[in-house]
Amino acid sequence: MQFNRIKKIAHIVRMFFTKKQGILVYVGAHSGNNLSSIFRKYEKCYAFEANPELYTLLKIKFNKYPRVCIFNFAVADYDGEIDFNISNNGGASSSIGNFSKDYNASIKMVKTIKVKCIILCSFLQKHKVDFIEDYISDIQGYDLEVLKTLKPYINEKKIKNITCEVGKSKDRQVYSDLPENNKNAFDLFLNDNYEFVAQGWGILTDGKFHQVPETWWDMDCKWKIKG
Repeated sequence: MQFNRIKKIAHIVRMFFTKKQGILVYVGAHSGNNLSSIFRKYEKCYAFEANPELYTLLKIKFNKYPRVCIFNFAVADYDGEIDFNISNNGGASSSIGNFSKDYNASIKMVKTIKVKCIILCSFLQKHKVDFIEDYISDIQGYDLEVLKTLKPYINEKKIKNITCEVGKSKDRQVYSDLPENNKNAFDLFLNDNYEFVAQGWGILTDGKFHQVPETWWDMDCKWKIKG
């Protein structure tokens, strides 16, 4: 326990004294736990959260950090409004999609709300974001579809690192009414310009490929730009 505390303090100290690394784009920030552990190393952060209640918490949490910009939008393939389903597990599984019948029966959608949605690529171009150091996505089954909207950045190698929550298997999909979001589909999309460098859960380390529990349907994967 003491060792872990010292390790965490050392990590924070390193972030304070390390040169800032450019721009972070974080889609699906939820309550900000992961964002809190990494935002200090970037010059600027753009974070998006569709759930208005979680957005309010994020604004409070990061209020004193002007380089962290929080936006209450869902990201989609069009600008406008979209139905957003709120889950009963603290919103951790909230999505624009609906659960597959054979997914975890204890997790359910309890209400549906209308939220504003944006095309992320257009938003970033409007804000004059030319290069992204790290792109992190945790948007419950819609990660690949949103990543595809960033194709201009990907084709021009303007995103250095990409980390997304992905399905472990093409045969099991958490959200039945969303397009495929499995690792094989990501690899096909990214193969020309990116290499697969890490997997596991949470903040990933290059070269580390950790297995998640067999019962999990999803995992986090990271790709890095080639050459």
